[in-house]
Parts: sequence; structure tokens; C-alpha cells
Amino acid sequence: MLEICELNEAFEEKDGDLRFSHTKIVGRECDRYFYVVTDRRYCSKSDIDLAGLERIPIPPLHIWPPFPKGFTRAPDPMPQNCYIKKPSLINYGDSGEPSAVRQLLANEAQVCEILRNSPHPNVAKFYGCIVQDGRITGLCFARYGNNLLETVKSTRPIDVDRWVNQISQGISHLHSLGLVHCDINPKNVVLDGDTLVIIDFDSCHKEGERLGMKAGTRGWTDESFTVANRQNDYYGLAKIRMFLSNRKIE
Repeated sequence: MLEICELNEAFEEKDGDLRFSHTKIVGRECDRYFYVVTDRRYCSKSDIDLAGLERIPIPPLHIWPPFPKGFTRAPDPMPQNCYIKKPSLINYGDSGEPSAVRQLLANEAQVCEILRNSPHPNVAKFYGCIVQDGRITGLCFARYGNNLLETVKSTRPIDVDRWVNQISQGISHLHSLGLVHCDINPKNVVLDGDTLVIIDFDSCHKEGERLGMKAGTRGWTDESFTVANRQNDYYGLAKIRMFLSNRKIE
């Protein structure tokens, strides 16, 4: 069965204006992934017709890292209300390193294994890796509620000090494990009832490591940072405090 997984439009600057360049589509047929680049534009995935377009295969070995000995498999059957995170392939082929997606997933699995062994209420709960044919094909987490970006659009009252304190506790826990999240922003903080939880660890590095393919979110990360240090996370936390304060509902 054919599935359109991801869709993205690219733009380029020309004569001082941003102009449409191309559309990139990631698809899957059975267990095989591919991407397509076209000069057509689409309103939604349902409008896409791949007939006549060249499909460029994405080799499985470039996506799925080996499942290391000693890592944790997700329970079978999986817990109710869990979330399976799979890597984004929309940037595959855009860099000179074809295994970058695989390495990103391998690094996140390693970080999550550390977190699983040292849980904290303000850090996402990790159940284990989804494994197929000896390779990691996904990461299984507890499923949570809305993120902060969604929450501030609702009528829910915002307790800035308490929320920032909870995020700070989650950050401190990561730092105590020698980890730096490197992407603290409103989309990566979600609500679990009245508790705030930090999620999404594909930018997370061991303290002192050089930042790689994923290095935070523009507007929420100081782009002068080149290595993982605690100031990365404090910078994001300060931006979140400002973000919440500006949207506080009295």
C-alpha cells in the first residue's frame, strides 16, 4: 500500500524575493521508503499523484540503526496510550552524509536509554525501542497532552512561575545525568495533567559534545552555540518564561 509520509515546499531567494523552488515528498510502499522532488505544488497530501515522477529509494540501512545489546525493547503488547516516534526523512539526501538520519535515531535511543534508567516526573517516560530485524525502527514514549504552544491558545490559566520551575527541574535532572537538551522550546514541553514534561531528545547531547545535524529550533536557540553546554538550555528556558509571561491569562 502506498502512503505519503511527509511533504515540504522549498523556496529560494531570487532578486530579493523568496520564490518557490520545488516540493519534496517522502513516501512509503510496503516497508520501503523513497522520496520525490518535483516542481509541482500541492494543497494537501491527498492531491499528490506520483505517476510519472521519479522515486528515489531511501535504503533501509540509511534509516534504521542496529539495536545495541543491553538496550530496552518496547513492551509487547505496547502500553496503552503510548506514542511511537519515527525519524523524519524529509531532509534525507540534502546533505553529503546519507547515514545522518540513522545516526540521529541511534543517538536519541542512547539518550533515552539513559533517561529510562533515571526517570523524572518532568522528563518524558521512555518505554523502549521498536525493533524489527535487529534494527531500531521507532522509539516508544508515554503519550501526553498539549504542548505549551497549543496550551497558551486555550483559555487555561497560565501559572508562569510554577510552570517555569517545573521545566527547570526537568532541565536540572538532564544536567545531573551529563545531558544537555539543546532544544528547549514551547513545542518540546507538554502537559501531563498539571505537570509539565520535557519531550523530544533528537537534539540532546552529552555535555561538551559538538552539536550535529539537529541543533535546536530557530528563534529559541542561540545560533552561536556550537557545543552542548548548560547555557543552551537556560537560554531556551528564559525565552519560554518571556513567552508565557506575554500570554498570561489573568
